[in-house]
Amino acid sequence: MNPKELLEFIAKAHRNTYAAPAEVKKKYKCEVPVLPEHKDYDFTEGDWRYHDSYAGISWAPGREVVFYQRNPVWCMAYQGQVKEELTEQEVEEVYGFLKKAMLNFSDDKPFRGPSSFKEGDYEYRFTFKGDYKYFVGREFITYKGKELFFQDVMGALIK
Repeated sequence: MNPKELLEFIAKAHRNTYAAPAEVKKKYKCEVPVLPEHKDYDFTEGDWRYHDSYAGISWAPGREVVFYQRNPVWCMAYQGQVKEELTEQEVEEVYGFLKKAMLNFSDDKPFRGPSSFKEGDYEYRFTFKGDYKYFVGREFITYKGKELFFQDVMGALIK
């Protein structure tokens, strides 16, 4: 498996699933989730396949797995939450901003969003240690300096 091809495929999968515009991601959203009450996306191109599955809304843990020639080769798990005091409308705004940030990732580090992204009073930050072989990180969103969302992530090759 070529590391450059892996990163390119992860980037392409991320541009076509959860954070993608509605008309794009609906092509890859699974009608029947793998586990009950989950939301799943499945994206395939050539020998590559990506599957993302998560549950919940305000606390929404999930996992992404990349397969190459039907074998799992890379995985990333994520878990975090929006602040409990937020209204449903505010939660939607936070996740809308998160999706914008997630589409602005660097192609050589397509794990979540960029290290920093701002729009209006919202700010997104993502820090991590490691590389595609093994990494741990955290992303968070603030509004006017107040943290509204955080998420811990970790990813690694599967051997």
